[in-house]
Amino acid sequence: MDDFTAHLKAVQKFTLFWLSFCFFSWVVLPDYRDYSMGLIVGSAVSWMNAQYLALKLRQLTKAVVEKTNRKVNLGFITRASTSLLAIVVAAKNPEQIALSTTLAGLFIVQLATLLLGIVSNVRRK
Repeated sequence: MDDFTAHLKAVQKFTLFWLSFCFFSWVVLPDYRDYSMGLIVGSAVSWMNAQYLALKLRQLTKAVVEKTNRKVNLGFITRASTSLLAIVVAAKNPEQIALSTTLAGLFIVQLATLLLGIVSNVRRK
């Protein structure tokens, strides 16, 4: 579980760096504020979904270790609903939040997790 926690911290650091970059671009590039805001909204929801999935995985691990008969799900409906909410907010406010970058932002944390996992495995070998 220590690898899991360390990996989550690395993903969190990357995500916070990415969000600060997006906020910086929102300030510096006023013509592209809708695109920056789309990346901010999508990335924030993506990060929230990743944190929620990590919580659910910890609950599942605890239930397996303690051998309880308690049913634990991974919260797919909740995570899908928050992503859908971000898309609806972007669609309702197209002059302030770009839908295309909101959709792209929803994949940022998953891509960061994949890339950091690959880097971690290469370093381990």
